[in-house]
Amino acid sequence: MSTPTAPPELPVPSRPIARLLPAPSEVPDADPGKAKRRPDDLAAPVRVKRFETLLVFLIAWLVFSLIGYRIVVGQHIVPADAMNIMSRAFYVWHNDPAKLAAVGFTGPPLQTVGLLPFAIIKPLATGLVALPIASGFWAALALSLLHRTMARCGISFGMRIAMVLLIALNPLWLFYSTTGMPDMIYVATLAAMVYFAFTWSVEDQPRFVAGVGLCLALMAMSRFGFIWWAISLAVVFSIILSARNAHEDEREGLLITMLAPIAAAIVIWILACWAIASDPFGWVLDAQPFGGVSTDDRTQPVEFLTLLGHSGALVLGVAPLSLLAIVAFLGRDKDPHRIGLGQLILILGGLIVIVANAVIHNDLSLLTLRSALPLMLLGIATAIWIGRTLGGFGQFIGLVALIAAIPLAGVAMDKYPYQNLEQGFLRGLLTQKDQEGKASRGGYRMGIQPEQRMAAFVKAVVGERKNAVLADNSTSGAVILLTGRPQVFIDRVDKGDESFLRVLRNPWGKVRYILVAKRANDGSINAVYPKAADGGVTGLRPVYTSGRYVLLSVAGVDPRKTAQQAEQAARRRAIQRAQQGTSTSSTGSTTTGGQASGSTSDLDAQLAPAP
Repeated sequence: MSTPTAPPELPVPSRPIARLLPAPSEVPDADPGKAKRRPDDLAAPVRVKRFETLLVFLIAWLVFSLIGYRIVVGQHIVPADAMNIMSRAFYVWHNDPAKLAAVGFTGPPLQTVGLLPFAIIKPLATGLVALPIASGFWAALALSLLHRTMARCGISFGMRIAMVLLIALNPLWLFYSTTGMPDMIYVATLAAMVYFAFTWSVEDQPRFVAGVGLCLALMAMSRFGFIWWAISLAVVFSIILSARNAHEDEREGLLITMLAPIAAAIVIWILACWAIASDPFGWVLDAQPFGGVSTDDRTQPVEFLTLLGHSGALVLGVAPLSLLAIVAFLGRDKDPHRIGLGQLILILGGLIVIVANAVIHNDLSLLTLRSALPLMLLGIATAIWIGRTLGGFGQFIGLVALIAAIPLAGVAMDKYPYQNLEQGFLRGLLTQKDQEGKASRGGYRMGIQPEQRMAAFVKAVVGERKNAVLADNSTSGAVILLTGRPQVFIDRVDKGDESFLRVLRNPWGKVRYILVAKRANDGSINAVYPKAADGGVTGLRPVYTSGRYVLLSVAGVDPRKTAQQAEQAARRRAIQRAQQGTSTSSTGSTTTGGQASGSTSDLDAQLAPAP
């Protein structure tokens, strides 16, 4: 038996192996005090304590809420969009059953999500007190972020307090801060983006770029038009990184860090719309990415000179501080990283998107004051950056520009044709009188009396009865909110559009009333019953009218079936009478009987329904 031999040893090639970690003897002693930071190009940074920022926020929130209570509850200046968004937030908490789907899948979701915390308390929501509290919160948050950005840019305490006061006193800022408008949500996120971008520029810390990307994603979900801003912002960051001679890997990494959140937000939103609403791209077709038109349904065809004039008036009235971007660009010698050039690109890009939206839809009325709010905040950011780069002289320029912006905003709110309730708000602010029933530019009739009266009537005739009134919450949300009883309504939120439309097409015996808004292009009630509000539909009888709202009483049985049954009963009675008439005649004659039979057959043919 042979002994097994060991396998031959093969030569192992020798090659250097790099150490993954340094040797213990090579690790320096950790001393946080001696740790080096990346360069900070701010010579004398202004330290801001958290208490100061918190104080600015709380005082601004209190002031905006108190002014808003007077405006909304006392003077009845309530924008329709604010009521609609608050009604959606109210449905999330208080519908029967509560529905997160009330947020909606055609409009930006964060506009409703941002109002959710303020709709929890039912009396505050139905009394409309929650509206100024909500918009005041987001406006105060934006102001506190701007205040902190000023400190980050080296603006002294007294100067930044003066600038914050001037921003808050701007009548356009006051309007959106006190009336419950959801626009202050994206204004606050834009202010946060400016803070992170300026801090990154000042301290050169890459972690702040992640904050910019997160804010950009939140802005896109609070107004879809900001998706296009991502392209402009990517160009701006590329210019700044080139000016800093950043390495190619650093450029790619920072751009990916900035754009990844908005890409993820868009993908998640598409999947949510697909899974829940079975319409993944319905929100893309929204024709109002920057606030939409006034209540006047007449479109205003675009003409070049008129478009140019309105664009100039929009910039001068809403965002005159954006013109300071030209000053920042001219002072580029003191701005080696081209931040001023970046702001100019963002402002021009934002203006081009607004104008392009009006041109694409051939409608000048899309150039609303509301659409230029982002440019307003970018102009304020430009004033802050000029104060940093040009020192005391730049801060003086910014202060003067903020003062001049107040009367310019007042003129725009009074004279500019395409707006929401800005003119009525300015009139109410100056006169301190109730604006119920008065007109405001843009085709608006101010006040909430029609909604209040209809809500009171519905509560009186329906009580607490569930599913008694069919209403489209997209056009009658204000009435539903003011009743405080969403359980008495059948609407789109309850079980979806298909269930709502199914009941709408056959409401007989299922609901007692239908609430319709006259001339509302809702694609539902007015589309199925175009003459119902005027009493032109059998079985739907108007019982109460308040403003543009009409409450219709619904017949218990389909009137078409009732008509058929009446026709059949009349036919049976006629046949019975004919048969009784033939029985009294002589039955001995065959001819007479044949004539009677023929007469009955003729009668049957006449009473038979038409094919």
